[in-house]
Parts: sequence; structure tokens; C-alpha cells
Amino acid sequence: MPKPLKSDARVIILKVLDFMREEKRLIAPKIPFEKVTERVAAATGVSERFVYKLMNEKKKAEESNVKLSTPGKNRERKTGKLDIDDFDIGVIRRKIHEFYSFRKEIPTIPKLLNILREEIDFSAKRETLRKLLHKIGFRFKKTKTNRKVLCERNDITAWRAAYLQKIRENESGEKKPVVYLDETYIHSSHSTDKCWQGPDVEGDLEPVSKGNRWIIVHAGGEEGFVENALLVFKSNTKSGDYHDEMNNDNFKRWTIKKLLPNLHKHTLIVMDNAPYHSICVNKCPNSNHTKAVMQLWLRERNIEFSEQMTKPQLQELIKRNKPAPEYEIDNLLKSHGHSVLRLPPYHCDLNPIEMVWSSMKRNVAE
Repeated sequence: MPKPLKSDARVIILKVLDFMREEKRLIAPKIPFEKVTERVAAATGVSERFVYKLMNEKKKAEESNVKLSTPGKNRERKTGKLDIDDFDIGVIRRKIHEFYSFRKEIPTIPKLLNILREEIDFSAKRETLRKLLHKIGFRFKKTKTNRKVLCERNDITAWRAAYLQKIRENESGEKKPVVYLDETYIHSSHSTDKCWQGPDVEGDLEPVSKGNRWIIVHAGGEEGFVENALLVFKSNTKSGDYHDEMNNDNFKRWTIKKLLPNLHKHTLIVMDNAPYHSICVNKCPNSNHTKAVMQLWLRERNIEFSEQMTKPQLQELIKRNKPAPEYEIDNLLKSHGHSVLRLPPYHCDLNPIEMVWSSMKRNVAE
């Protein structure tokens, strides 16, 4: 099926039509009108029927006092964005691991899609699932047997192993109390999206408006939630992402006023890598910085370089000497005698407070 012509192409065809009409009026009055449309079609490479169609479109546009537009340009388009929470991402990761450990099968997207539809009512299509798997660190790679399977990124695997080793070392050595912190949100009209229904019973009716959205911040561990550390406030943003409201200033203020005063022991604090948890205090120059800034950074650290080096060469030298990132919130917690441990990306299943949020939302819905 040919693509529809855009509005500018349609306007050009109509201009050719007006020109040939005027030509017919001045030079060849004996040529019938149909011949003009035939000449326009031959000159522009469209059908004569399409020329008549354009004439009608122009007439309707002039009557409605609107511009001639491209067909279908204003139709509603699907965003393709999948609304999936961190808990479901953890389920997807575990299901892939189960293919290797329990099922002894090669995980493929069709197989995984069928299981996810049954177990977590995953409604997206294959392509959306593929993009989601790529986002959380899996890659589609060729194996030694010429089969293609889902393989997890090495850096995420190493990060998870290091995290679990730190947890085991703390349990067998220092035995610091472990406190997990996280943020979530809930709407004032939060309700369940599924219930038993019959031909004469509608069941629960989900409200059309979600109502106000409330941001919740808390921390806790084996001894329960940290006393007096709860923060709940109403969101004022219109976006669908609660991270827009819970920014670095709010998180730092909560840490200073709510969390630190109520931690009475040296604690191992576990948090994820949300942007407002990860404000770096030792940022290195990147490709957007000037050459002078890059040279100054190298000079301050006594790293040798040539004045004739280009920006890409300086950038590579900076990358090789780049220090481990230091985060503002980590330094704040460490200055009070606490340790910080970062969760691997997309591993909410290693953060028990995520299970508490899930249970809390389920109870509110019921």
C-alpha cells in the first residue's frame, strides 16, 4: 500500500492544477476540463482520480477555513510505553534464571511471554518484552552451539555477586544492622484492577479519577521500620513518574532530619541507584566540556599529557584515570559512622522493603 502524500506535496499538485486551469483559460479554451486533470496527473505522477479527490479535499478545507493536512497525521497514536513496576521486573529476571536452573531449557521470548502472561498478566507484545529485557541487562547472543539465548550482562552479574558477598561478610563478621530504604507512591483512590464478577454482579468498580498521589519514603530492617523515619507528602507534579517529585533536595532533607537522628547504631544502609541517590561529587569532564577544562583536570592530578592532544585524546586519557564515583549521600551517611551498599540495577527482589510496598498497596486496594 503506497504511503499517503504529505500536505506540502498535495499543495504542489493543487498549484499545478491551478496553473494548468489558467493555461487552459488563456491559451486553449477549446480543451475540455477533463484534459486539464489528465495533464496534471501526468505531470505529477499521480492518478487522475487522486487529482479529483484533492480538489474535493481543497474545497472542504476552504469551506471549513482550515489548512490542507496530511491524512492520518492527527490520529491518536499509541505510545508503546509499558506500565510495569520494579516487582514485576524482578519476577521477569527470576523466570529467565528458572529456565536454566529448573526447566533446563533455553529461554526464548515466545516461551517467556507465555509464562509471564499466565503468572503476572503481562499484556505487552513480543517487541516490548524484547526492549524491556535489553533495558534490564539481558542480551541476545550467539552461543557455542550456534543457538541464540538470553545472556545477562557481565557487569550486572559481577555487581550482584559483590553485593551478596558484602551481605554475607556483614552477617559473619561485623554484624551491623542492615537497613533498607526506598520510596514508593500510592493514589488516594487506589483499588484492585481485578475481582470475581458474574453476569449479574459487576463487582468492584474502579474509579475513573486516580485522585491525589502520595509519595512515601521509609527505611527498615529486621527490627522493623526505623522509628519516626516515615515521610508522606502529596505530589504536586502532573507527570506519571513520582521520581520527578522525590528529588535530591527532598531526599537529602529526609536523610538529615528523619533517618540519621533515628539510627542509634552503626548501620549498613542498602539503597538503589535512583538519580537522586547518586549525585556525584567527583565528576570528571566529559565530551561536552572544553579542551581547557579537560587539561586543567589532568594537570591538577599530575597526569601527563601533550598540549597537541585533541579533545578525543584527552577524553580517553581522562577515562583511563577516572576515579571511582563518590556520591554526596554516601559521604553524608559515612560521616555519621554508617556504611552504604548499592543494589545492582533492576534487582528490587534483593530489597525486602519492595515486598512491603507490594503488600501495603494490596491491603489498601482490598
